[in-house]
Amino acid sequence: MTGFSFQKNSRFEHHSEEYKVQRINPDQTSVVAERIIDGQIFCLNINDLLNAFGDGNLRFLNAASNGDEPPLCQRPISELNGFTRAELDRRLAYVAAIRDASPDSMTPESIMPIRDAVARKIADPKPPSFTSIYRWVGCAALQRDFRALIPRYDRRGPKNVRQPSRVVELFEEAAERAFGSSPQATVKRVREELFTLISKENSLRPKNQQYRIPGKSTCYRLFSRLDQYQVSVLREGKRIAMRKFKLSGKGAETSRILERAELDHTPLDLFLIDEKTQLPLGRPTLTMLLDHYSRMPLGYYLGFNAPSTAAVLAALRHAILPKKKQQSSIGLEIKGDWPCHGIPETLVVDNGLEFHSQALEFLAFTLGMRIQYCPKKQPQFKGCVERYLKTINYSFTHLVPGTSFSKYYERGDYDPQEHAVLTLGEFQELLEKWFIDVYAKTVHSTLGTTPLEKWTSSAKSYIPKLPESAQKLISEMGIPCTRHLRHDGLRLHGIYYSGEDLAPILRKFGPGTELTLSYDPSDLGSIRVFDPVSHEIAYTAYAKNFYYANGLSLNQHRLIRQELVRQGRSAEDPVELEQEKQALREKIAELAVSKKHSKRRLAARLRGAQKQVESAKPRIARSVIEKPTPKTSPSFKKSALDAGNRPRIGTFKMHNPGVM
Repeated sequence: MTGFSFQKNSRFEHHSEEYKVQRINPDQTSVVAERIIDGQIFCLNINDLLNAFGDGNLRFLNAASNGDEPPLCQRPISELNGFTRAELDRRLAYVAAIRDASPDSMTPESIMPIRDAVARKIADPKPPSFTSIYRWVGCAALQRDFRALIPRYDRRGPKNVRQPSRVVELFEEAAERAFGSSPQATVKRVREELFTLISKENSLRPKNQQYRIPGKSTCYRLFSRLDQYQVSVLREGKRIAMRKFKLSGKGAETSRILERAELDHTPLDLFLIDEKTQLPLGRPTLTMLLDHYSRMPLGYYLGFNAPSTAAVLAALRHAILPKKKQQSSIGLEIKGDWPCHGIPETLVVDNGLEFHSQALEFLAFTLGMRIQYCPKKQPQFKGCVERYLKTINYSFTHLVPGTSFSKYYERGDYDPQEHAVLTLGEFQELLEKWFIDVYAKTVHSTLGTTPLEKWTSSAKSYIPKLPESAQKLISEMGIPCTRHLRHDGLRLHGIYYSGEDLAPILRKFGPGTELTLSYDPSDLGSIRVFDPVSHEIAYTAYAKNFYYANGLSLNQHRLIRQELVRQGRSAEDPVELEQEKQALREKIAELAVSKKHSKRRLAARLRGAQKQVESAKPRIARSVIEKPTPKTSPSFKKSALDAGNRPRIGTFKMHNPGVM
């Protein structure tokens, strides 16, 4: 850094005004300075100027700041290349020797002997001329900074393109055409487009003003002069280029837990096997909620279905309700606790269709939760959960047998389906073990502490809020819709529902009354019907063909109806429905042992191969079940395959983040 002092001709800036020192008073306590803007003369106290310098209100100006000399090189000396650094040391040796000698005048007679002595000392085969030494000493003395001696080789050569500006414009247009047709275009392809454009341009110009077609090397130089942002736009598109070259800001800030929760889906890089057939089913999909303040996982859902509203509601239910430890089926003990529970204040999601569903909006309104949607194709607005999902895959899933890795070429000869050994339930226990005992107790690089400690410390001052009851939360997580009440009950997805509580409504308002109801897509056995007047009282209506609908998922029911329609039979015949339900079981069992992976995955989806949170709704009495069942419904013994996939009813369990 250049050293300055208050001496004659020195310049400084005081309170945004520039001054030049004219002379120093003999007592060395004040200076006479000229204000540059208007030429007025001021007598300034040196102590006042020093105090202003310490307060940051005064700074010295060198010659380069005034435009008298070119700006100095601002790069650190350590970053200069070897040749430039050697030349700098050579110049410093000559200038330092002359300063030490302090000759009376800068003449060849006084300077050349000093130059020859320095040349012999540093073994310089080509000593500089007197003119070069005179210039070096003058630059160092004028700017009072040895950085003025740094060779500026970067200023050599022409800085402007020698090609006509019109040719440069045509080259940029040719690049846009070439990369518009193929992102993998080369400079050779750009030159071909340029040849066409210049030929067309020359056809409109006089012969003495024709443009020459640039050579191959010139085209490469023109392409190298393009901005990297412009090249990225050509190769990858504007959206990706803006993301790549955009400086990230500080991001969202939170002051406590549950102030902001981020939700997203991802397919895990892992193949799981079927519990019965031991054949690979495919890669499960993880729906994850993450607390932004503590980076603790709030809840999740794991299954083979595609991202859906049911998966979102199941993950939310698991996140809100307290979690309990369950005995492991594989002998894996989870030592820590999972203290995360409570209603998030803001839920940050992307623009997937499942996040715009009426069920999620109704639940958010009921719980007092605000849904914040990120801009389209801008995942950085919920970057915490995006990064966390990557951490799950890279830090955990890739270390489990059967991993598919993130990219296929990383596998090599490794066959993930051949090495898959974990079922969905076993992997889920391993995943929760990693959540609680590994990730939550590892120091987070951004937080500076562990996520568990961050959550625990914030929970001391902010107590998480819970819904009125777990049963009410689960009942309100149904998908809402409206139907008209008639003498035969309510018809939903081709299934008729009825109940004793609907009779007073029918007598009071008559047939055709529109009612609001909600249903669970994983169990069509019953629905909730809201009172048409108060909309606060909810009645339970059961399917007339309860044995068919109880525990039946919406996906299974739609497949059965499609098969009935294809065969031209009535979808309302309970006998036909039972026959098709049995046929569906047999088809699922057949698909589960198929050699094709796609068919086994289809079987997993139809069979509901996912761990379910046991709902808190009360058990249905046997008398209630038998009452709405029509006499024409055939009784049948439920197969092991069907019974194994029906949702169990009981208390809430931590490791089963259920299906709604």
